[in-house]
Amino acid sequence: MSDQQQKEEQIEKMIANIIGDSLERVAEIRIRAEYEFQEAKKKIVKEEKERIDKEYQRKTNQVKIEKRIAQSNLINQSRLKLLQAKFRFVQQILAEAHFHLSMIFKNEQKYKKILELLITQGLLKMMEPQVILQCRKCDLKLVKEVLPASIKEYTKRTDQICKVVVLESKFLPPPPQKGSKKPSCSGGVVLNTANGRITCTNTLDYRLMLAYDGLLPKIRTVLFKDEILDKQDEKTIKIKKEEN
Repeated sequence: MSDQQQKEEQIEKMIANIIGDSLERVAEIRIRAEYEFQEAKKKIVKEEKERIDKEYQRKTNQVKIEKRIAQSNLINQSRLKLLQAKFRFVQQILAEAHFHLSMIFKNEQKYKKILELLITQGLLKMMEPQVILQCRKCDLKLVKEVLPASIKEYTKRTDQICKVVVLESKFLPPPPQKGSKKPSCSGGVVLNTANGRITCTNTLDYRLMLAYDGLLPKIRTVLFKDEILDKQDEKTIKIKKEEN
């Protein structure tokens, strides 16, 4: 074999070795690329699955929250309607009480005694040497009749003298009229000091509201057998009315 032939065989072997190494390298690259692709694919699938799970959980929680809110709103609306119905019922009873109260003056002897007691009570509360008394115009005659007895009782209890001036230039509102929304007064008196700094309201309407405020828990127990319709409930109803 000539030297030329030997050289050509060596070159062919070298080429074959290079091709073989290249094919092995390509195969390794393909295997590695496939592995990295599968790993990346797994990672993407895992991340996407976690994202979907989180989104599903978020939406599930949101639905639960919205459901609880809707249920709470329904309960609150039902409670408010119940409160409003009970509030209207109590107000109706209060209006009836006002009506019956305004009828007291028709029994002159009974009302006359009430006026005397109201004036005496006001004087004892004021404990002032001079008082200005305000009444309804229709009560002026009765007030003047009972005033001496009230002053006498005041002096008897306190050993003090009080000068009472009946105001005839400005009267309390007249008795309530059915269907009228004008200011009214069911009876009684308002006492003021000469300088106007101290006032004692002792009208029948005021006394009724004092009794109403004090007896409201008992009223609701008698009417509804529960603890609903306290002052906070009344405030809630009024706020709701303003919103509407």
